[in-house]
Amino acid sequence: MAFTSRRWPRPSWTTVAALLITFYGALLRLDAFTAKYGTLEHPAWARVATQRVAPIAHHLRPSSVVWGREARPYVGGDPITYLKFGREMGSFYQAGVREPVFLALTKASLWALDDQDAGVSLASAIGSIAVIFATFLLGAAVASPLVGLGAALVIAVDFEAITWSVDGWRDDTFSAAFVFAAWALVRMHRRRSFANAVTAGVICGVACLTRITALSFVVPALAWIAIAGREGRRERLINTALAAGLLAAVIGPYLLSCAIGLGDPLIAINYHTRYYRYSEGLSIEQPMSATEYVRQKFSQHPVATSDVAVTGLIVRPFVTKWNGLDLWSPWLNTILWWSALVGMAMWLFTPAGRLLILILLSSLLPYAFTWNVAGGGQWRFTMHVYSLYAVAAIHAWWTLLSRDTLRSLPRHRWRLLAVAAAAIIGVVTYSALPWYVAREGIARGEAVNIETGPRDGVFYRGGWSALRQDGAVMARVSQQPQATLHFPLPAVKPYEIVLRFDPVAPDIQQRVTVLFNRQLLGTLRMSWNPDRMGSYRLSLPVAWTRAGDNEITLVPDTLVAASTGGPRYAWLDSSAKLGVRIWYLRVLD
Repeated sequence: MAFTSRRWPRPSWTTVAALLITFYGALLRLDAFTAKYGTLEHPAWARVATQRVAPIAHHLRPSSVVWGREARPYVGGDPITYLKFGREMGSFYQAGVREPVFLALTKASLWALDDQDAGVSLASAIGSIAVIFATFLLGAAVASPLVGLGAALVIAVDFEAITWSVDGWRDDTFSAAFVFAAWALVRMHRRRSFANAVTAGVICGVACLTRITALSFVVPALAWIAIAGREGRRERLINTALAAGLLAAVIGPYLLSCAIGLGDPLIAINYHTRYYRYSEGLSIEQPMSATEYVRQKFSQHPVATSDVAVTGLIVRPFVTKWNGLDLWSPWLNTILWWSALVGMAMWLFTPAGRLLILILLSSLLPYAFTWNVAGGGQWRFTMHVYSLYAVAAIHAWWTLLSRDTLRSLPRHRWRLLAVAAAAIIGVVTYSALPWYVAREGIARGEAVNIETGPRDGVFYRGGWSALRQDGAVMARVSQQPQATLHFPLPAVKPYEIVLRFDPVAPDIQQRVTVLFNRQLLGTLRMSWNPDRMGSYRLSLPVAWTRAGDNEITLVPDTLVAASTGGPRYAWLDSSAKLGVRIWYLRVLD
């Protein structure tokens, strides 16, 4: 009998390149670990990695990078609980408020490091490294292997991602599971096959067992795959049912365990409403589901909650990315920022792209309603979508450099105009939302601050400088003899307001005249305290009040040159004439 050896297919050069990029990212993360947590003496492989390989990694990143040493490793956050739960883990599907994948990874990493606490860093670093290669696979599936390589390089070298990667959080592991799931779902959507359905079902199950909120994108994505398109509907439904069945088989035992042991199959989601309610000063005596938590927010403040959700879904996750590339080049941030917007706009015209947009937005739903509460806005909570942004950015360049792009533009001109119109309407609506949020709060009898900030254009419309962050205060400075701020009042009735502002030059400027709806409200003698911005309380006459747009105008007794105000105003032209520096107007019922 003749035996023939099986010849395995050789990996392509792009796969080899992706592995090299992944290895480079691993070295950068090793450098971060040793700088923040020190070297390890045992086991032998860890000693070699931290004492011999890490010094080499030190020379592979910009010299301007400085890692701060962690004085109390893993204390003060979730990593210390992951260590505890990982050591105590008896079975994979045991009931608990923490899903099992990262706990099992932590347990394995502790074993690999002789039960040293650094095992939780190893666990998070493994996830962070896996994200790099997963990003390559996703980019290759969406567009081409070259797109995957470019996006993987972005994730490998981003220093925000590197900073979080070794601190022992589960977010890196979830990011890896999320990107692998997105890759599997795209493949399943493009090619209906038994293997792709099995792969998608299992990987989506792993994502859910890393963070059960992954159901927010897995369920809509599978439903989209089942119904999108007209051809092969029966085959799509069969494959989707298979993937959904495997998903249920993977996560079912954990949900059942939690239902039996803790009385709630979704305890890993619902338990954490306690933290957010406590941070908001709400009662935590009774348990509350995440659904009820969000429902109450909408019932009490529908406009404000909608504004928070839109910001959390679309704006904040995107604008907080890219800054980790500044240490390589200050241009990368801007270039990739705009490229990603173009890339995601392009995705709207392709079936796979629309699926990715759905996955991206639905995956952010659990974050969208809590990003503004306590530490809910931390970068790590949205790190999983960074890979999709990176793929979109590189995909944009890949498409724009294609020979067929310019020739195909005329065919898509109406679609492009529709996208442009929708974008303009979206920007205008989003810019106006703070006005209606403030009006809603005032109508409910709440004290509402009309603060200076990135979205204050609807209030501070004329006569003001650009925004400037000064310590904990973000402020504007009046640059005209009269500077006006607008604010909504829902009804004609008595109101009181508090103005927080300071003179630019206290020794020269003594008084400011305040106009309300162009009527003289009074003249204030300005105080000065270098540690606290001035506070002035005023009553608004009912006779001058309007239901709708109202305005306060500040008229300082004199304007002074920016140079007179000292270092605080050095960012302005030295000859610019300035009046007062304002922080906010508070409306009291």
